[in-house]
Amino acid sequence: MVANHDRQRGQAMVEYVVILAALTAALLLAGNGSVEDLRQAVVDSQRGQSYALSLSEIPETDDLERLAEYYRELGKYPQLADQLGSAGGRLGQLADQLEATNQLLGNFDPADIAEAATGYEFQFDLF
Repeated sequence: MVANHDRQRGQAMVEYVVILAALTAALLLAGNGSVEDLRQAVVDSQRGQSYALSLSEIPETDDLERLAEYYRELGKYPQLADQLGSAGGRLGQLADQLEATNQLLGNFDPADIAEAATGYEFQFDLF
């Protein structure tokens, strides 16, 4: 009984080898490719990954002016540096406007408005 089990294992190994050989032949013959083409594809992929890793990283900062200055010094993307510089000023203006609105609404109580509109007493738990 043990011998039969060993023969089955050996047969499975032969089947795997035959299937792998057939698949390899089909891949190489179907595309008229060669092992050299496969090697070149791997080399090109590695070259692309290597280039992507060699690019400089974006510095971590919340200050868009500093980021714009970084790109100006880098000299690679001058239009990006200009866009970042102008966006920093616009975002600063927006932040100032939001702060002013926040101060204006600082004493805002929606319950007062609801009571004035309906005549009923309301209580809101915002936070």
